Amino acid sequence: MDGMIEFCRSPPACPCRAGGGIGHNGAAMRLSKLIAPDLERILETEPGQLEEALSEVHAEDVAQVVCELPPERATEFTRALPAQMAADVLERLPEDLRVHIVEALGPATSAELVSEMDPDDRADLVAELPDKVREELLAEVEQQEPGIAQDVRALAAYDEESAGGLMTTEFLALWPELTVSEAIDEVRVATRERDLETIYYLYVVAYDKLVGVLSLRDLILSDGEKRLATVMTEQVVSVPADTDQEEVANTIARYDLSALPVVDQHGKMLGVVTVDDVVDVVIDEATEDAHMMAAVVPIEESYLQTGFVDFLRNRITWLIVLFAGELLTASVMDAYEAQLSAVMDLMIFVPLIISSGGNSGSQSSSLIIRALALGELAPRDWPKVLGRELAMGLALGLVLGLVGFARAFAGHGINNPAAMGMTVALAIVGVVTMGTLVGSLMPLAIKRAGLDPAVSSTPFVASLVDVFGLIVYFSIARMVFALAL
Repeated sequence: MDGMIEFCRSPPACPCRAGGGIGHNGAAMRLSKLIAPDLERILETEPGQLEEALSEVHAEDVAQVVCELPPERATEFTRALPAQMAADVLERLPEDLRVHIVEALGPATSAELVSEMDPDDRADLVAELPDKVREELLAEVEQQEPGIAQDVRALAAYDEESAGGLMTTEFLALWPELTVSEAIDEVRVATRERDLETIYYLYVVAYDKLVGVLSLRDLILSDGEKRLATVMTEQVVSVPADTDQEEVANTIARYDLSALPVVDQHGKMLGVVTVDDVVDVVIDEATEDAHMMAAVVPIEESYLQTGFVDFLRNRITWLIVLFAGELLTASVMDAYEAQLSAVMDLMIFVPLIISSGGNSGSQSSSLIIRALALGELAPRDWPKVLGRELAMGLALGLVLGLVGFARAFAGHGINNPAAMGMTVALAIVGVVTMGTLVGSLMPLAIKRAGLDPAVSSTPFVASLVDVFGLIVYFSIARMVFALAL
């Protein structure tokens, strides 16, 4: 072992990775369009010269070129690349394209490429493959690199949205009894042998158990004769392998880390989650929440790569639910037909009443969902939220109610403007207050049930408040006009 246990290499964040092209960089796209014709010409005439032609081109730009090729040409292009370069490009391709390439290349060639990939990307790719292709590929990898095949199977056992599913098993770890000078020598060897791009932290491991951490800066500035056990930080922030990816992202952001160690229940170090993977998680989670808050079933591919039928299915589901909810609005108006017939002026202010409640509810819902996502709130904080939103709803309702009263009282041709103004004002106060309470407490209740609070989407809250808002409005109208007559 000679003091060094494992090594770590982390790829840069990449816009064209398996997320289907999320976050495309404009400059990268322009560069890929410039070099694409030359690369295709070389592929047709001198495929052996591709490596030299791409020696100064970033793998992301090459991946962008491959993304724009027909699948068959993309396979030819990938086949012509050196194994390491092809692996770097493969990591950055959309899921459907790289699955096609792996299937087209066959188990032997694909196994060589997969062996060159980083452990977490390798495990993601294998998980995406059809069962038959996966087993054939793993069988070939097992023949070529038994250790890698075992590593892939171990990582594949974790939920892909957990810390274990995000982590890489390649990391730099040192024995606590090494001196600082010896540790620096080991880092130099690792850098030369593995071409490490970045070393975030050096983990101190004793018998596989994580016991400390220190930064490369701290290592260089420490006395060369001191042992790592005396200069390391013993309080290491880590997470269990089954930690949800959103919590992993929150932990890295909270402690301002570049990498986060993953351990088992006994403190054995399993791997690290690097910040580039967390960036992908943040984008995925934000996209999912945005879709759900807009009442769209989350889509995994980019907008242009999602088929029409998939879009129809993902959008119609919630629209049917919301449409059914809005049917209750018609039922409420039908139930209060007598009041509407007696005072037709009530109809004038129906849009004003329901929009006020829906808007206030949407505001509260968005604020609470965001606070939950950032870890600023938990379901147990509902009494504080209740008190705060009750006061906020009353304050907002009073301000809007005064405006509503003035509009109704001064309205041209309105019978009994005083009663109408009082009805509108009281209804707005009640509906806005109800909207803020529903919009704030519903996400907390859904989170408490173990579901994603984003399902209490803005349209869903608005539809719910519309129904109850009409009930409040017509109930107040019945009382006010009964007293006024």
